[in-house]
Amino acid sequence: MSIKLIMNPSSRSGKGRQLWPLWEAELRRRDVSFESIITSGPGDAFQLCKNSTGDETLIAAGGDGTINEVLDGIIQSGNPSLRMGVLYAGTSPDFCRFHGIPTDPIAAVQHLLTGSIRHVDAVQIEHADDAGAPHIATFACGCNIGLGAAVADFANRRRRLLGDRLGTGLGVLRALMRTIPIDLDIEIDGEKLHLPQVNNLSILKNPHIASGLKLNVELQPDDGKLVLVAIHGQTRPGLCKLLPGFCSGNAADSEAVLVRECTSVRVCSVAHQAIEFDGDPRGTLPITARILPRALNLIGGTS
Repeated sequence: MSIKLIMNPSSRSGKGRQLWPLWEAELRRRDVSFESIITSGPGDAFQLCKNSTGDETLIAAGGDGTINEVLDGIIQSGNPSLRMGVLYAGTSPDFCRFHGIPTDPIAAVQHLLTGSIRHVDAVQIEHADDAGAPHIATFACGCNIGLGAAVADFANRRRRLLGDRLGTGLGVLRALMRTIPIDLDIEIDGEKLHLPQVNNLSILKNPHIASGLKLNVELQPDDGKLVLVAIHGQTRPGLCKLLPGFCSGNAADSEAVLVRECTSVRVCSVAHQAIEFDGDPRGTLPITARILPRALNLIGGTS
């Protein structure tokens, strides 16, 4: 078995690399043989994992972006022998929260070495890239259209200076003031639905959204389902009234919020509309998302 640490030097605005010597020293102390690979830019981790062959354990040593690239590469490799682990060095550990992976550096190594392998779900998404060309990718947490995409775009450009919570908070306020509702045509497990004046639509595989925001929806890592959450027809005061519910999780219980369990979703719009998934802007509508049941071999996931 080959173990590779895939390390992103830009995680947590470059501060994540301070954990590298600690992780490497801890693995050597435990007589674990491994190879450290430093990524050179966006897409590097994805290509490395996609081209992996044989019996390998690929460790995402970084933040949400690194986790997404490693996950996406493993799924798209088509190699069922690949396993994924996480040593977290990011700012908003939604993936780790959902899967019960510690974020403390030493506890994370212990969990990585002693945890069993769990077969967990992933989500395949077909979308248009920034040039309008069709693109296929994979995500683990969630996809947002509307307010969430605007927040991700702002926060990712400001976190380096403002930090995660402040950058996200200001992104939410800015999006509330500037984002215009859109009409969406949705197909949920084959059922067609026209949803007017959508403020935000989320396709979730993880109830933890970002920076402490969450929704009380029934999801498990290996339950083979997605949850669609849509807010539509809300004024700015109405949206502000909903905000505390995203901190407590109770927003999903509001009559202003549509919640549907499903296994596949298609979303289209006449208007140009940006999307984000797993915390990063990714392109535009239309999208088709479908569950990939138990497609990922994750080390240390909770059962």
